[in-house]
Amino acid sequence: MKNRYTYYLISLLLFGSTPLISQNKIGFVMPEGEKSVEVPFELYSNLIAIPVTINGYVTLKFILDSGSESAILTEKLFGDLLDLDYVRTMHVSGPGTEDSINAFVASNIYLSLPGGIKAKGMNMLVLEKDYLQLKKNLGDEIYGIIGHDVFSRFVVEIDYDELKITFHEPSAFKPRRSYTRMSLEIDESKPYTYSVITQDGHSDSVKLLIDTGASHAVLLDVRNTEDITVPKKTIDVRLGRGLGGEIPGRIGRMNYFILDEFCFENILASIPSEGAYMKAIKRGSRHGTLGGEVLRRFRVIMDYRHESLYLKKGRHFKEKFDFDMSGLTLSAEGDEFDTLLVKRIRENTPADDADIQVGDIILRINGTSFMDTDISDIHNLFRKKDGKKIRLIIYRDGEKIKRIFHLKQMI
Repeated sequence: MKNRYTYYLISLLLFGSTPLISQNKIGFVMPEGEKSVEVPFELYSNLIAIPVTINGYVTLKFILDSGSESAILTEKLFGDLLDLDYVRTMHVSGPGTEDSINAFVASNIYLSLPGGIKAKGMNMLVLEKDYLQLKKNLGDEIYGIIGHDVFSRFVVEIDYDELKITFHEPSAFKPRRSYTRMSLEIDESKPYTYSVITQDGHSDSVKLLIDTGASHAVLLDVRNTEDITVPKKTIDVRLGRGLGGEIPGRIGRMNYFILDEFCFENILASIPSEGAYMKAIKRGSRHGTLGGEVLRRFRVIMDYRHESLYLKKGRHFKEKFDFDMSGLTLSAEGDEFDTLLVKRIRENTPADDADIQVGDIILRINGTSFMDTDISDIHNLFRKKDGKKIRLIIYRDGEKIKRIFHLKQMI
């Protein structure tokens, strides 16, 4: 199980499209006689991955994304191998700097989840290219996204501590008294709730999308923050990658983030550059998103039918909100994702000062080979402790080179 946490944001929202599933009986159903089904999951950088079987033939890992309207297959190769029926093409807008991407709509698909949950007659978006690059960024074979089709059908209980999801039949679900209930607003198939952010003595109520498909803590829509006090101290970063490509922006700390009775201090707030994230969202529809870095600190229950969100503190509730202290952006490359490549280096950071360069291949970190760890472990290490010594063996131009730097708290 990859249960390490890293800030790397992969936002998987679909914007500017319409739901692909017609309003009829088609969709996910429980096994006959069952009221709930428990499914284990893996956690990659705060993102939930579950196995999804397509047409009873191939099982792939999909991200469970409450911000996505439609099921998405990121590798067209699998769609072609499965001989999916592409009924039309469409342009899809999403987070990133590109205006839109191309996708195919595949129809009459049979999907199944562990525990006997099945769906027939489903539609799915099949991306023309691997725009998201989930495999490289998360270091494992993840090929899809599934969201509204599941959340709209079941009460979804996510236990981040035990790495399991329980899908409940809504008519049989009874909330536990130990949970705190909040109102859930369903708007165009996406779930929203309200919270309060406090900065420099000024408090603002914000409407946030609850996004299990984003690994950040809180993201604020730059176009809707005219009346919101944002952090004065920020650093320029690459927030991640969405359907529209790279997401540039900046990150800073908010004094307080209040979610009903729960309060977090010094929470990290991501602020995308103008036009890089929410361009396909109607202005004023929300202030941003609440992602996995906050959600993983709870046991979370989402009940769309009764417009309810239930939260209970988990084991990670009191953990600090940490950010990368190395300056490195890494990617897992190769057929087996066993090559750790330096993709970017932020200026004036420890990695920059140590003369690490884009294109370097990292062979060993503090004596450990990348073959014996994974990219989530490494990101976790780079957020671990201010001043921690990092020893690298890198491969550049046919040579092995030693590099040493110390982690530095930059925000």
